[in-house]
Amino acid sequence: MNKAFFLDRDGTINVDYNYVHTPEEWTWCEGAIDALRWMKEQNFKIIVVTNQSGIARGRYTEQHVQKLHRWVGDKLVEKNLHIDDWYYAPHHPEHDPDQQYAPEDRKPGTGMFEKAATKYDIDFSNSFMAGDKISDLKPAIKLGITPFFIRSRHEPKQDKSWLEQHNIPIYDNIGQVIKSI
Repeated sequence: MNKAFFLDRDGTINVDYNYVHTPEEWTWCEGAIDALRWMKEQNFKIIVVTNQSGIARGRYTEQHVQKLHRWVGDKLVEKNLHIDDWYYAPHHPEHDPDQQYAPEDRKPGTGMFEKAATKYDIDFSNSFMAGDKISDLKPAIKLGITPFFIRSRHEPKQDKSWLEQHNIPIYDNIGQVIKSI
């Protein structure tokens, strides 16, 4: 079985400027590249799991997200790195009245994690998840993945008592996370 490092996208590996969907909007978070390098050196599958409600809200399309992920992949190849897979949930309950997407895929659902586990034979008990919202970390708790909370613009709205209750450490960036492991 493989171990994985699951990563939220906006606010965890790139700066969350709100509905990032073009290369011009992409800025790596502090420590992200070094963290990805460490993950590869430690033989983790690197899996991005991201809610992209901007698609359901009509702000951009799935093609925009896919194009951005290919662009990020090309930039990482230049650094001799890569992300093993990208999973995104394009829906939002308030903006997807026809329920055309699987609701379990949108975090805090576990669908994206389970799909990755099936595809890559991932052992959740030896895997990690980093995200900047409690909704990113709830699937980790449910599946037995070790979670880490990353501070971002969303931090003031997050329930600190929930993080304490689940003994989830808080870090300023993903670079700090890997230094703690």
